[in-house]
Amino acid sequence: MTTKSAFCMVVFFLQLCIVNGQGICERQMITEWRTEPKPTIIKWTPRENVCSDFYTECWNMNKSILGEISEERNLSIPQICPLQLQLGDSLFISSEPSFQSYGMNLVNVSKEEFINCPRAGFLQEQLIFVCQIKGLHQVDPNWLGVGTHYFAELHKRGPLLCNMGLRLNVTVKQQFCQQSLGAPLCSGHGKCLSHIWEKTYNCHCFSQYSGTFCQKFDICSAKPCHNNASCTEKSELSGDSYECTCPPKFSGKNCTEIVGQCQPSTCFNGNCINVTPNTFLCECDKGFTGRKHLFLLSSSLSV
Repeated sequence: MTTKSAFCMVVFFLQLCIVNGQGICERQMITEWRTEPKPTIIKWTPRENVCSDFYTECWNMNKSILGEISEERNLSIPQICPLQLQLGDSLFISSEPSFQSYGMNLVNVSKEEFINCPRAGFLQEQLIFVCQIKGLHQVDPNWLGVGTHYFAELHKRGPLLCNMGLRLNVTVKQQFCQQSLGAPLCSGHGKCLSHIWEKTYNCHCFSQYSGTFCQKFDICSAKPCHNNASCTEKSELSGDSYECTCPPKFSGKNCTEIVGQCQPSTCFNGNCINVTPNTFLCECDKGFTGRKHLFLLSSSLSV
């Protein structure tokens, strides 16, 4: 180690002691799937954008949400703010200039090694980059498959700075919002969303639509049945998409007809006259004969 490099290292560690780089990570609780991938740049330095409490700082979770999550509770792990990507996004690492002379690289580690910081040697195939990184480097897409990935810093010489926050949790999500390749997301009737703790993007349907891809129109949500009638969806093969179960005193397709009252087609060749709230009478037109019809609520037969 040269005198100059040793001096830079001392200055850097003094900066770590003076500068409080820990803070609350900005975090969206719910994100919407983007139609186009985007690049993300992570500054690989413990002097900024580093959090320590797994929930309240790193994920910006409040106590009400914490009560619903039991896994990894109360973890104090200094780390670069966790990152969530959608499948197809690109990731760039901007290295700390003070470390470049020490042969910096990143290594893919297990979840346990991420929490405890790696102690043992690593295989060549675990290295994220094929060479020591200087400046800005893109992470190979092969390291960004679906799931959660754990990256930690590795030096050929000098201190291991994982415990100071130089480790990164990257979660890559895919979407299940299309019936087929090229189909509109959620059939155009919903949004493709993912909560921060969900592993995938899924459809959240607009009102009156349902189904995995919001492909089904829920006609009952439009309340076609009146007078407190119940609505039941039916197979489209039956011809009608819904059926109303009417309460007493009501009938008809939408339960809008009062039993015992005149309806447009009650009397085929004559005039219908309401006698009481629950009875009616048919008076035949000239040229037609037959008995006059009186309908009673207690009977469904004409007399």
